[in-house]
Amino acid sequence: MSTIFNCAGTFVSGVSSDWFLTSFGSTRQLSVWPKEGMSSYRQGVRVNCTLVTGTSQDHSSELMNLGRTSLQISKIGTGTLQWGDPGSGYGKSYREEDLAEAFDTLVQGGVNFFDTAEVLVYGYQGIKNGTSSEQLLGKFIRRSSRNTGSPSLTPVIASKFFTIPWTNFLVGGGFRLGRESLLAALKESLKRTGREQMDLYQIHFPFPSFSNSALMESLKEAVEMGLTKAVGVSNYSRDQMEEADDLLAKYNIPLASNQVQFSLLCQTPIEDGLLRVCRERGITLIAYSPLASGVLSEKTFTRTDTRSVQVQPLLELMQTIGANHGGKSITQVALNYLICKGALPIPGCKSAELAKLQLAVLGWRLEEAEGTILAKRFSPFDCSWLKLCQRFTPKFSVHFSS
Repeated sequence: MSTIFNCAGTFVSGVSSDWFLTSFGSTRQLSVWPKEGMSSYRQGVRVNCTLVTGTSQDHSSELMNLGRTSLQISKIGTGTLQWGDPGSGYGKSYREEDLAEAFDTLVQGGVNFFDTAEVLVYGYQGIKNGTSSEQLLGKFIRRSSRNTGSPSLTPVIASKFFTIPWTNFLVGGGFRLGRESLLAALKESLKRTGREQMDLYQIHFPFPSFSNSALMESLKEAVEMGLTKAVGVSNYSRDQMEEADDLLAKYNIPLASNQVQFSLLCQTPIEDGLLRVCRERGITLIAYSPLASGVLSEKTFTRTDTRSVQVQPLLELMQTIGANHGGKSITQVALNYLICKGALPIPGCKSAELAKLQLAVLGWRLEEAEGTILAKRFSPFDCSWLKLCQRFTPKFSVHFSS
């Protein structure tokens, strides 16, 4: 029986775990080296074996249940906040073809969770142009199915309901006040993604015009009507989440997830007990901004602003830890840290190259001691801006996330 061997994120069927994968040759040959005694590498001892392509990969070991639902999702997902947004370079630094290649690479490599929303950065104009995140995602899924018969891993799509009453100015439709507005919005999201049923439908954020009970009753109706398989919330505090979970429990519907900001530089979910309660209640914590808007990367070493300079000692520690795991990058260590905490990180991805780097987050885990050291080394400064916003902003403030 052949094994699936992983090194630096490359899964290869037929390579024994007694060997260390180093590179792909130009003729699709694999260079592998004895794992024990790396001096063999320096001596030039090498064994070549042919890469067999066209076979499906078993990703079962890298899947988990979404909360208490039966939905199987990858341990890392993808946030589509910037998909189709000209402000982030869409149409210039990256195009639809780049996003399609990223999508295909991710799904083929074992990532099947994609988070989107009816309202992201580009809003109504994106929907009008057919380049909203939901529309692009639906297009990629349909094209992938046509090209391969069925994707190697079934994509799981999560979208969100925008609770602000005047959302009609962003996406069309009527003024949002009653419970039926959620159902209408979900049906429009299904049209944009080209689906009959959403996998996960979330409340984007709490807002005073909608009570928690009204929102949960609407989510219950969405499940009963077959419009979504699972339901979740986003930007909910611990108390708000517990209330939502209790309300849904009356209908025997589990609250599957709560999507909040979480990274090595923003550990609020740990500090306020949200992560602990998620574990106790079987709710998946989805982590948006898992790289702290790009701060947790090698690029930060080239910056001279105060925040970047203060975080560099942490990044140096992450480099050392990454080197001990086969040369993992700062970004890969940052994402793996969240996985080890039990969260589902959803970094953005706009190219096949970046997708491959994110796939390398799977197949290994930080040691518990490494995670503890990393958590202790982060500076409170790095999250103080968020805490300041939470202190002076009403609970219904919005973070345009995905």
